Amino acid sequence: MNYLIQFQINIFAFAILVILYLFMQKSRIKTFSKHLINWSLTTTSIAIIDEPLTWIFDGQQFFGAFFLEYSTNFLLYLIGPVIGGLLMSYVDFRMFHDRNRVKKRWYYQQASLITLIMLILNTFLPLYFSVNPETNSYRSEPFKFIHYILLGLLYGYFFVFVTTHGDKITRNETLIYQFFFFIPIAGMLLQLGNSKLHFSWTSIALALFVIYVFLESTPSDEDYLTKLYNRNSYDAYMQHLLQGNKQFSLIVFDLNYFKEINDKYGHEMGDYTLICFAKALKKAFAHRGLAFRLGGDEFAAIFDSGNVEAIIEMMKGHLQQNDNQLIKNLRFSYGYHSPLPGMTADELSNIADHKMYAQKQEMKEHDPRGMR
Repeated sequence: MNYLIQFQINIFAFAILVILYLFMQKSRIKTFSKHLINWSLTTTSIAIIDEPLTWIFDGQQFFGAFFLEYSTNFLLYLIGPVIGGLLMSYVDFRMFHDRNRVKKRWYYQQASLITLIMLILNTFLPLYFSVNPETNSYRSEPFKFIHYILLGLLYGYFFVFVTTHGDKITRNETLIYQFFFFIPIAGMLLQLGNSKLHFSWTSIALALFVIYVFLESTPSDEDYLTKLYNRNSYDAYMQHLLQGNKQFSLIVFDLNYFKEINDKYGHEMGDYTLICFAKALKKAFAHRGLAFRLGGDEFAAIFDSGNVEAIIEMMKGHLQQNDNQLIKNLRFSYGYHSPLPGMTADELSNIADHKMYAQKQEMKEHDPRGMR
């Protein structure tokens, strides 16, 4: 009963992982990121079960008790960096969407390999821990700090990695990963301060729950490719402003010759073009409003104030800073309008679209290449 009270938080964490696992099994859509979460769930569950066993077997006197006490502690030390590597693999895949890249990096298990070597050495020369053969009692050894340094370096690299490649993920993902980084570190520090506070594995269970709920099962507010707000966000925000009788302006954009770019240079260049235009749009409206990708090569911005022509020139200036000549010379059409009292979202969008297509037609008539 004492152990049940002592490890009640482990039981709670294990219950979370079981529920999460059952929810994941209901999904028929299998992805590599979900496989990584499954592996993380499994290894964290093993750790949650293994930790109480290290306490239960400590000091016990029966045949095989020494082996059980030593092996459970051996596994507990090893499994920490294994979980950290799997979490790092998940973040890498979410950013680069390349499972081969993760495999080439050994699923970020370098710290696990070092830990395994240290644990093998530990059987001959106690570095991390020792178990007295006579009393079967566990004792920490002087070089145990190396283990925590390795874990700290792994999670430190995790933080730097997320910060460095933040442009490849949405703002929400960045916040979640930072939260993801903080929780295990906080749990580890708490447990370092008091070995009876079993927060390390519970914190990872909580982090996995947050990642699954907010990244694997909840639709994002942002567009996957450009990281601008998506069409759903656009519709919701527009309704919010109109129903609140807010003063704002809408400007819609359409890229010229985008089909030709895709046909001539391929879809990879087409995606790059969309990303570059989105960055220019986001910078131009950074302090004026919000930028959206409506779909394909159609974009929009909702803003409160500012000279439209000056903003357009600012966007062109951002595009011309690109080293790629195609992006430097990228052309686009636009139309803008402010809502009148009682105007619906469809009416406002249609007026702005009409102005944009009128400009597009005018440019087409003066351009011998034609325009798509």
